Amino acid sequence: MTIMANKFKKKHDVNISVIQLDPSEIKAEILLSAEDGGLPDIIIIPSDFLGMHNLMKLYPIPQRWYRENLTPAVRDTVKLQGSYWGIPLIQGNFLLLYYNKKYVQHPATDFNDIILAKNQFIKKNIMPMGWNYNDMYYFMPFLSAFDGQPITNGKITLNTPAMIQALKYYHYLADQGIVNPECDYRCSQLDFVNGKSAYSINGDWAYHDLKNMLGSDLGVALLPKVDGKVMHPMSSTFVLALPNYTQHAKIMQHLIKEFSEFVQQQDNQRLVYEKTQLLPISRAYFQELSKKAKGDSLVMFQQMALTEPMPSVLNMSIAWQALAIGFQRYQAGATAEYSATHMQNMAIEQLEKLDKK
Repeated sequence: MTIMANKFKKKHDVNISVIQLDPSEIKAEILLSAEDGGLPDIIIIPSDFLGMHNLMKLYPIPQRWYRENLTPAVRDTVKLQGSYWGIPLIQGNFLLLYYNKKYVQHPATDFNDIILAKNQFIKKNIMPMGWNYNDMYYFMPFLSAFDGQPITNGKITLNTPAMIQALKYYHYLADQGIVNPECDYRCSQLDFVNGKSAYSINGDWAYHDLKNMLGSDLGVALLPKVDGKVMHPMSSTFVLALPNYTQHAKIMQHLIKEFSEFVQQQDNQRLVYEKTQLLPISRAYFQELSKKAKGDSLVMFQQMALTEPMPSVLNMSIAWQALAIGFQRYQAGATAEYSATHMQNMAIEQLEKLDKK
């Protein structure tokens, strides 16, 4: 976002103030700002936030504002109930496997390989793997390996046999010492770049920084299978959304519209990709890149092809909350069966509260 904002400032001689928030705080900050009337002119959010467009007071974007030919998958991330609520900037936002070539010659293709190699890593005083264990976004690929989905046909489906199996397997990996369950995003990333873990599960968004820090020692691979079952990380788009657009003066509305068109231009998509390796939303440019991809870039496109698009509906936001609460219960000693039931009950309770408003 900063890259395009700086370019737009130079071209139009306007001031743009960019404020970055911690990913874990974005949703709460926006919702609180919406209540207090302190929303910014433009927000950049993951597309699954769009299910809360009413709470965020977002402006339905006219279809004529879209300048790029979007794939149906990308378009679906911003279209809800017949209206468009965001302009896609980049797509992906998925997890993949990173490894340190100092410790790993051939990346594991199944978690069983990592479990078998565990003692070799421990002898070197390093952890086999690291990831943000308590963040449910990282749990979701494990759920997919057992054929589970948080949303099925638009309905929240958390109390399922797949959820129970996934919870048990996830806990098993921590119990076996494959991953440190106390390590958050910052901790796991620092351990990996400092050579304290052989593997890391992290997002496509981390590639640029990891490559700068590890250089030729960085390896990239598809997420390992779970007992032969393929993991499907979730994917989404990052979108430009417009809170309280109609309350602005005409000159401000014009600038916002110009900026929304500016960020969609293919030369700006190209600039972002070259700087960050984040995948463009332009259908033509995406296809161009995928055809000539090799090395790490090829792995990125291969992993993207295995992703499950994240539903951009309110039920998804509720499911995330319920998952987090139920998982905390599981971590505290509740059974997987109880935790899955609790997740579903929490989600239904929240839905009923919203229906009463």
